[in-house]
Amino acid sequence: MRFHIEPEWQNVLAANKLDSYSALLNYRGEECMSSHTRGATWRFTLSDGQVIFIKQDYYTKLQPIMRSLVRLRKPLCNTEKERRAFELAARHGFIVPKVIAWGESRRLGLPNTGVMVMLPMDGVSVDQFAAEPDNREQAPAIIAKAEKTLLRLQECRLDWKVDCKPEHFFVLRDGSIGLIDLERLTQRAKPFDSDYCQMQLKRFRSLLPEPFRSQS
Repeated sequence: MRFHIEPEWQNVLAANKLDSYSALLNYRGEECMSSHTRGATWRFTLSDGQVIFIKQDYYTKLQPIMRSLVRLRKPLCNTEKERRAFELAARHGFIVPKVIAWGESRRLGLPNTGVMVMLPMDGVSVDQFAAEPDNREQAPAIIAKAEKTLLRLQECRLDWKVDCKPEHFFVLRDGSIGLIDLERLTQRAKPFDSDYCQMQLKRFRSLLPEPFRSQS
């Protein structure tokens, strides 16, 4: 089992009794942001008022493990995949959540459970921003900025597959665009073809709120 806390967060998490792998993996409490049989994401307010998100993998499915082995890649639990994807995106200059703690347990050399603790991004998703009546005039420029971010991902050969949804692009307070939920993001060896790029753009536009939605 591997477990790491960024040094500047060690005392803070200890004060909230969240400084062990077991405590983070077994946390159930304040607000569940998402849940499924494989894992969950929880919102937690620390004693100093700082909000964190605790993302948990209760187990790792066999299918992605086998897929990684066939591709001669080291199998990883989903939280560890996402943490590495954050690092990959950050190296290319993209804004991603700050990860302050993470860990993974393995069984017979294969991934089993995992956990990751993140700070929230100070903003709202592009679809939320565009849906607000007060943002009607600003929304086209923000949407264009998110689309440029998607284009830059493609130029960097960072494949987000079909997760390039407006809800995963965050409008930050300074107007910049941040990215969340990068679990499926991978680096491609070759450039994308134009059809694939258009597919991703079409998916992004199709999930925008009206009247900004487009299938073209």
